[in-house]
Amino acid sequence: MEHKQYSALSILKNILAAAIALWLVLGVPTGWLYDLRVGTGTEQGQMPNQSVQTVHMQDQVEDFFFQNTPATVSKDDLIQCPLMRLRDERYAGEHTNARKRTVVIPEYRTMSYPVGLVDKAINLFATSALYNGYYLAPLEDGAYVCVYFDDYLLLRSGEELPTGYVRYADTEEKQMLHGMAEDYEVNPVYVLDMYRHGKVNWMLDFVIRIAVVVLLGLIYLSVADRIKKIMRH
Repeated sequence: MEHKQYSALSILKNILAAAIALWLVLGVPTGWLYDLRVGTGTEQGQMPNQSVQTVHMQDQVEDFFFQNTPATVSKDDLIQCPLMRLRDERYAGEHTNARKRTVVIPEYRTMSYPVGLVDKAINLFATSALYNGYYLAPLEDGAYVCVYFDDYLLLRSGEELPTGYVRYADTEEKQMLHGMAEDYEVNPVYVLDMYRHGKVNWMLDFVIRIAVVVLLGLIYLSVADRIKKIMRH
């Protein structure tokens, strides 16, 4: 029986292809797909129109909360927080795969503080598809406000983030902010939430990712086959 020999180059190509496929499934954020027609306005997650106010001072945060006022902040000089949250909270909990193995998906993912290169690499390649990060946004009075939004927006041009509403921080958020309050002047009670909750369905999102991987795989095989035929002739 003949054994097929694999060159170092072919092994490297297979490893690279597997890494790209895994990144497409676990790392590439797809939030922009669900925001293509979101438009501008005062609803949470929309790009702000002229009636949406910008938070300038920490004293305003509490007023924005009690008055339920739509607000936004600039995305300049954001500081990453050591906490991430599922884009679709319905994915949190226990899930049993085809091999009857139970996987627990936490709603929150905590990181080391300050956020190091290892956590940033894990976020980029393995968790960005599922989780959004929290950030501290600097205000004009030297204080900060905690903000939560869809991470892909950091790649877009422009200085403003989406429309959001100030809400009470939950237990995990408060614990994280209390820790950061030792280094930054931030009120751990409030979060400016600019994420359009419910826009992502994790099952549909997963199907889309798998379909993209399969499509790119078929394209790659087709192109590689044509190149081989050309080289033979």
